[in-house]
Amino acid sequence: MSLEHRKAISGYAFILNGAAVSWSSKQQEITALSTTEAEYIALTYTAKEAMWYHYFLAELFGPISIPFIIYSDNQSAISLAHAELGQFHARTKHIDIRYHFIREKIQEGTFEVIYCPTSEMTADILTKALASFKFKPLVEALGLISA
Repeated sequence: MSLEHRKAISGYAFILNGAAVSWSSKQQEITALSTTEAEYIALTYTAKEAMWYHYFLAELFGPISIPFIIYSDNQSAISLAHAELGQFHARTKHIDIRYHFIREKIQEGTFEVIYCPTSEMTADILTKALASFKFKPLVEALGLISA
């Protein structure tokens, strides 16, 4: 989180055959009112980038019949992404409609959001400072250095 603006940092990494092929670390455009909201917005950023890979791979190999997997370490954000419209309305009605893109793509079957323990979340390397004993395994998981 940026202490100056109090805006969360979103990060994602796309891994193909054990190596990172794309990654990003970006300050969110809005100030999220909760960690769940910040993680939900990060899921949408990730889904927008993943759509390009979805189209690219479909162009190379034909239609893709299984959903792309997106991992998140926030179970509340995952629940929100999988929720029916209006299910969390009282707590989420302020979230801009564009951030519900992830929910639409899950309902279409394009993506599936699955829980990943924080200790294994490779994208954390892009969003926060980590102690070296946490940093090195994540760098290895991204395929940026050999194990």
